[in-house]
Amino acid sequence: MTTVVRKATINDLEAYLPMARTFFETTSFSKVVDFDPKGFGEFYINALQNPNIGVWIAEHDGVAIGIAGALCYPMYFNPAYVAAQEIWWWLEPGARGKGAGQLMYQQIQNWAHERGAKSLIMVALENEKTNQFVRLYARQGFKPMERNFFKEIAKWH
Repeated sequence: MTTVVRKATINDLEAYLPMARTFFETTSFSKVVDFDPKGFGEFYINALQNPNIGVWIAEHDGVAIGIAGALCYPMYFNPAYVAAQEIWWWLEPGARGKGAGQLMYQQIQNWAHERGAKSLIMVALENEKTNQFVRLYARQGFKPMERNFFKEIAKWH
């Protein structure tokens, strides 16, 4: 029984899409915007061709069990400082705690290093597991830097 995490390909879209939707449905964004499978598919294909976007798939014995994505970008206040940021991460519930997550994390770290990133930013969604991720990231050496807040523009008026 082997678990691998590898760069995703165009051929992975069919396996990737349902996990992307499931991940999306666990986020607060699902309460304000619909998941667009066609739009995500187009984004996915474009992301595969963009060297500043990393897209990975985790497999156990050839069956897709997880997905992750990250972005590398220059910081606006110092463009010489490149940061990498995880932008999505999903492991099927039955695959959690069995090493695939650590393999995904290692792939993102290695990719960020290869892209010249000087830091890695990990995201914790606001939900019942937020504090669990705060502790996990702290054990990995991460420090909280900021918190994001969301408001729909239509609600401004």
